[in-house]
Amino acid sequence: MKTVGGFSLVELLAIISIVAILAAIALPNFSATIKSERDTSQINSLLDGLSLARSEAIKYGNPVTICAGNSNACAAASWTDGWIVFYVTPPPGATTSTIRVFPAISSNNTLTSSGGNSFTFLSTGMLNPAIASTFIVCDSRGRHYGRLIDLLTSGRAETAPKTGYKIDGVTALGSC
Repeated sequence: MKTVGGFSLVELLAIISIVAILAAIALPNFSATIKSERDTSQINSLLDGLSLARSEAIKYGNPVTICAGNSNACAAASWTDGWIVFYVTPPPGATTSTIRVFPAISSNNTLTSSGGNSFTFLSTGMLNPAIASTFIVCDSRGRHYGRLIDLLTSGRAETAPKTGYKIDGVTALGSC
């Protein structure tokens, strides 16, 4: 007579207990990873918008604007509401053409800019007016997890290499 192999009830309960303990240890770390990846995705989306506006200005030889909000009126009070890239064709018959609309950021994150709610890139790729700005994405974890972009007067945008730090990678973010 052959015996049928399997798990006893005690063995099954021991395995379930071990899996539950490992899940309880891993879950908080996984949550932090999800938040960090969301922040990185949101700052990369803004970097994409800035790069798109600059490259389109150079490509078409016309000024291109990126501003907070989802309409060409640039009426949004915050970059958190999303942003839009557009250009105005020169007169006669000046018309506004939307290049791309970016959605609002999610999960109660904030996106602030030190330089205002609208930036225009000239056909040279430079900013008009030539005002440098810093963008910071923050979540509920505070400044140690903030992500930063510096927009230079040359029109070039740079992201900080480390979370919670400025471009130099040494100076911590002052606030979020």
